[in-house]
Amino acid sequence: MGKRTFYFVRHGKTEWNLARRMQGWGDSPLIEEGINGAIATGEALRDVDFTAVYSSPSKRTVDTTGYIIGGRDIDVKTLDGLREMSFGIWEGERFVDITENYGEEYAMMLDNPATYEANVSKGETYYQVKERTKQAVEQILEEQPEGNILVVSHGMALRVLIFVALQEADLQTHRTETPHILNTSVTVVEYENGEFRVVTANDTAHLEGIVEGV
Repeated sequence: MGKRTFYFVRHGKTEWNLARRMQGWGDSPLIEEGINGAIATGEALRDVDFTAVYSSPSKRTVDTTGYIIGGRDIDVKTLDGLREMSFGIWEGERFVDITENYGEEYAMMLDNPATYEANVSKGETYYQVKERTKQAVEQILEEQPEGNILVVSHGMALRVLIFVALQEADLQTHRTETPHILNTSVTVVEYENGEFRVVTANDTAHLEGIVEGV
């Protein structure tokens, strides 16, 4: 088994991102800014020879992946383990309404990841996200003995995967001590000799002038 280099990318901005609605396993289309960001990401990675491409099965990630790889002749494999964290009955709801109607549990999700149980939302816990995203990466490692691997997923899922599952950051404090993963940002992680190393995290240099706020 040789060295593997992961290029983790969050999907492009969507209608629900713009409207400040919870997405999770729910879905909404990419907006123009999200499409342009994905195209710019593809341009930034044009010289990377990808041996494999993986995506969450959500349409927003599959579409983002398509824009990134463009005309390259390479298959895209979807893995359920790369889905966003499930937020249950909150999905599609505005954040302001979730705060008003489910304030206590929503605050627990944001501020106390280690003890958040999703009792009201009926979604996932951070522990569940950690385990399934880690299993997805383990599957990829088994399938890809070497090379550069593109993985397109979601903000919270990638944050938990990269910094908690792979880098062993503290689950309770990871939301304050690790970078928020922005739309169509690139995080490069190398795997060699049984160890993961973050090379660049949440890189958005390729999005300047294209994506709002970058």
